[in-house]
Amino acid sequence: MSSAIKRRDAFSPRQPAPLFGRVILFLGCTAMLAVVLVIEIAVPNNPTLGGMLLLAVLFATWLLPTPYAALITAAAVLITMITALTGAIDPLTAKFQFVAVVVTACLSELTVRSLIARDRAQMATAEQLRRFTADAAHELRNPLSALQSDLEITLLQPRTPDELTATVKLALKNTRRLVKISESLLTLSRGDAGGLITSISRIDISDVLEEAFARWEGHATTLGVVLTEQLDCEGVIEGDALLLGRLFDNLLENAISYTPRGGSVAVALTRPPSATCVVSITDSGPGIPAPLRPVIFERFSRGDVSRSRKTGGAGLGLAICAAIVAAHKGTITLDDEYVGGTRVVVRLPVTRLSGRV
Repeated sequence: MSSAIKRRDAFSPRQPAPLFGRVILFLGCTAMLAVVLVIEIAVPNNPTLGGMLLLAVLFATWLLPTPYAALITAAAVLITMITALTGAIDPLTAKFQFVAVVVTACLSELTVRSLIARDRAQMATAEQLRRFTADAAHELRNPLSALQSDLEITLLQPRTPDELTATVKLALKNTRRLVKISESLLTLSRGDAGGLITSISRIDISDVLEEAFARWEGHATTLGVVLTEQLDCEGVIEGDALLLGRLFDNLLENAISYTPRGGSVAVALTRPPSATCVVSITDSGPGIPAPLRPVIFERFSRGDVSRSRKTGGAGLGLAICAAIVAAHKGTITLDDEYVGGTRVVVRLPVTRLSGRV
């Protein structure tokens, strides 16, 4: 994390401080309370000293950890009780001072925790944005550099028509990869802004799955992968048909690409007792390494870097799947109990129109 992200202004609550500094602050607040106690006993019914109690509590809550602040607050309450019992302040003032100390401590603690949570969220967002920007720049730089290099060499050296054709084809390949990455980044940015779904209609998931199955069946056969489907029910949901089609296209593309020749990919749709439909896509590929499983749906994550490079992947496909599922108020997970490959499970909420086939 950069120093700019770590930096906080002077008014930020509970900034990191050495133990010695905390002890000094605690002793200072304690001394203020002691002065209030002595003066209130010496000069009864002094209305200004109650404000010093509140000030000590406020300083402690804002600057010190919660245990220290709790001790200062307890001491302030104790002083109020002592001065009331000794007659240094009248009962009405004592009640008001007690309530004021407790309310000040509670509101200050809630405010401090809220501000700390906001700062942490801002720092996490800034770090995520920095990392995402760096990864995106890295992904875009590779095809751009290759495209620039090919075009520069073509201009500097005489080329035969066949060589020019090969160069143009390579440039077109890199251009398509750039377009794909740009479209993926745009999709993710729309998802972050909450505007991913542009049209909502009632959709039968079984129809969407059958269409995706038809699109990828020929490609799977070409690669020597057996693609099967088992749709045990229908699942009517409210959502965007194009986005859901892209969701299952991405999942099937991943499953087929990572399954070796002679392997299989299975698509299944089931309906548990809950108000959801469950879509699972299972492949017999090498599986996802354990260290990568917790972050596989994050952006620029890859199961096999070299293979992703070869196929032009940027590690955004599963992140887009997660964004689409989240936009439809569903969940997408890996089945940790499945062995012998990878099983991705998508759960989507259904409407009352859903029923069993």
